Amino acid sequence: MINVEAFKRMSYGLYVVCSGNQNQGNGYISNSIFQVTAQPAQIAACCHKDNFTAKIIQKTGSYSISILHNEAKTSVIDKFGYQSGADIDKLKGMNVEYGGTGVPILLNEAIAWIECKVVKTVDVGTHLMFIGEVLQTELLDKSKQAMTYNEFKENKQRTAPPNAPTHIEESKASKAEKSGGKYQCQQCGFVYENNKEDKPFEELPDDWTCPVCGAPKSAFEEV
Repeated sequence: MINVEAFKRMSYGLYVVCSGNQNQGNGYISNSIFQVTAQPAQIAACCHKDNFTAKIIQKTGSYSISILHNEAKTSVIDKFGYQSGADIDKLKGMNVEYGGTGVPILLNEAIAWIECKVVKTVDVGTHLMFIGEVLQTELLDKSKQAMTYNEFKENKQRTAPPNAPTHIEESKASKAEKSGGKYQCQQCGFVYENNKEDKPFEELPDDWTCPVCGAPKSAFEEV
C-alpha cells in the first residue's frame, strides 16, 4: 500500500534549472535537486524527458541551478514552471548572466547559483537524472532564506507541474479538500474563485484559458 501523505513529509527546495547558451537557452522549475558527493562536489538534477530543457542539457552538457528565496515572485515561478520553452523565450526580459561553459544563469529571485558540467546521465523512466560536477558557485544574497517546496505549495497556491516527479502525488492530494464555488486547474493548480472574480467560472467563454499556464477551461475541475 502506498499512502501519498508520506511523500508530503519529505523535504524539498525550489530551484530554476537553466541550460543552453546566448543563442538559445531555457529553464524549468525543479524541486528535485540534491547533492550526491562532496569530493568532488556533484549535484543531481532530475528533468522530465519531455521537458524542452532536457534536450538542451543533453546537447550542451552543462546546466545552472538558481536557488530561489522564500519571497520569490509568483510570476517567475509560473513562467518557468507552467509554460514551455517550445512556445516562448523564457529568458527574454529576465536578468541573466552566463557561466564559464556559456550556460545561462537566472538571477531573478535567486539567492545563490551553481554551475555544473554533466558527468553522467541516468535514465530513471519518465525522467533523466543529470549528475553534474560543480564548476563554480556564487552567493547573491545572505539576508534571505531559500524557499522550500512546502512554502511554494502553501503560499503560492500552486501544485507540481505535470512533468515534475511529484505531480501524481500532488494531483491526488489536491482533491482531498472540497469547497464550493472554486475551480482548480489540473495542470498548474491555479484556483478560480467565483467570489473573487468579476464573472462566475460557469459564465466564462469556452475559449477562456488559465491565466497561469494557458490550459483550456476544460482542464478545470470544481473543488
